[in-house]
Amino acid sequence: MTEKRRYLVGYRSGAVMPREVETALDSLAAAAGTKQLRSLKGGQRVLEMTREEAEKLASRRPDLIVEEDRELELYLSMPGLPPAIPTGPAVTLRVKVTDEAGTPVAGVTIIAAGKQVSYWGETDAKGMAKVVVHERFLPYLIASPRQGFWSRVVPSVTASAKSELMVTLKKLPIRGGCTWGHAAMGIDRIGTAFTGKGVKIAVIDSGIAGHEDLTPAGGFNTLDGQDTAAWNLDEKGHGTHCAGIMAARADNRVGIRGVAPGAEVYSLKVFPGGRFSDLLEAINWCIDNYIDVISMSLGSPYPSEQVAVALAEAHGRGITCVAAAGNDGGAVGYPAALPEVLAVSAIGRIGTFPADSAHALKISDYYGRDSRHFFASFSNWGPEIAVCAPGVAIPSTVPDGYAAWDGTSMACPFVAGVAALILEAYPEVRTGDVNQPLAVRDLIQRSAVDLGLPTEMQGAGMASAARALGAALIRQRGRAATRTSPAGGVGAPTVRRRIQTENWSGVR
Repeated sequence: MTEKRRYLVGYRSGAVMPREVETALDSLAAAAGTKQLRSLKGGQRVLEMTREEAEKLASRRPDLIVEEDRELELYLSMPGLPPAIPTGPAVTLRVKVTDEAGTPVAGVTIIAAGKQVSYWGETDAKGMAKVVVHERFLPYLIASPRQGFWSRVVPSVTASAKSELMVTLKKLPIRGGCTWGHAAMGIDRIGTAFTGKGVKIAVIDSGIAGHEDLTPAGGFNTLDGQDTAAWNLDEKGHGTHCAGIMAARADNRVGIRGVAPGAEVYSLKVFPGGRFSDLLEAINWCIDNYIDVISMSLGSPYPSEQVAVALAEAHGRGITCVAAAGNDGGAVGYPAALPEVLAVSAIGRIGTFPADSAHALKISDYYGRDSRHFFASFSNWGPEIAVCAPGVAIPSTVPDGYAAWDGTSMACPFVAGVAALILEAYPEVRTGDVNQPLAVRDLIQRSAVDLGLPTEMQGAGMASAARALGAALIRQRGRAATRTSPAGGVGAPTVRRRIQTENWSGVR
């Protein structure tokens, strides 16, 4: 029997299918006995059929795109590990994890990295984990906490059922304010002058859970058969982490400050188990709800024509689309590789994490000219990269507190946040058409800091909010000086001359 698969069927000439085309498609599907799994708001259909049936449909209706509804990849926070294998009879490695005071730490993922595979376990309430391994000598073991602590790497582990491996974790320093990544991009220099107020950002991810530092404005759950209002459920913690980088509002002394804490953030849930159809539904929701910036820390090695059509339409309607490049060290994934999307790679900086943490495993051989910034070993790269951003040892919000993660997933919301700041700081670029994202891209790239890395790794350089907003900050100070100076005084015309000569590359 020929295998049936999920196929996404949409209109070639736009993100919304005309009613007459919908009717014709439904008739063709019914005549062929094809099972309809889903109908999207834009008129697209998810049909279950064989490859032969899909090819026949495509040949009969060349105005339709018929493509496999592939699964999306969520760019998770521990890239670069060998693949996992099923457990089986072998040595049981016992690991006990505590904090520096000797208190057991529960919920710590234990990853025993072998030569070609990895073995996984998790600590219980007593801080104990049992990991079944198939190798006696392991190159290293990682203790990856759920929240609150730095990860820890233990090198050269000998697996023995008779002994217990002790691992002590260091507390993650969350004291409020900017993380190293935010400071590197000049967020601390901007202060409260611009916060993204009045700008709408959509985080297409695994949802945004409740957190004291986050106040989402709403959202939509795209997943099949689920409550569309359950956008605030985040099983992975990934969307919550990305949202915190972008828009955490640290009004207390414990949390972190996001790039654009004043922006309106919307959660578009497409994970776990998201497919092209879910991403397409999310993008169309963003178009319908007049979103200004889309952040996508996800992707696929395979292109989707329908996702490309939707993103092109979003771009044409003034939406700045930002996506993570990918975490497998290869070519830039999709949708980041599309011309309408700002593709973001990841960098790290020496001295921002403990030397015995798992973050140290992400250091590559490629350093910037300052010998401090490095290209993340997991980051995808290629000519499509627009800019790079911090993506190693980035503390942010998770459903249970705070955690430091790695990934181009972390770099992406930094740039999306900068886009929001630009839209607030330069209201003249908010044209609501294709010129808006083109202006935002141009400013982000022209104000980027050249780290001295290869262009295919860093793009134009590290995105810099301080440099991008330099002219706007001068303009704002000029307005303040005009309000406080006597009419016709010396201050106002002097400031105006500075604004006229300042270009969008900002201050250095």
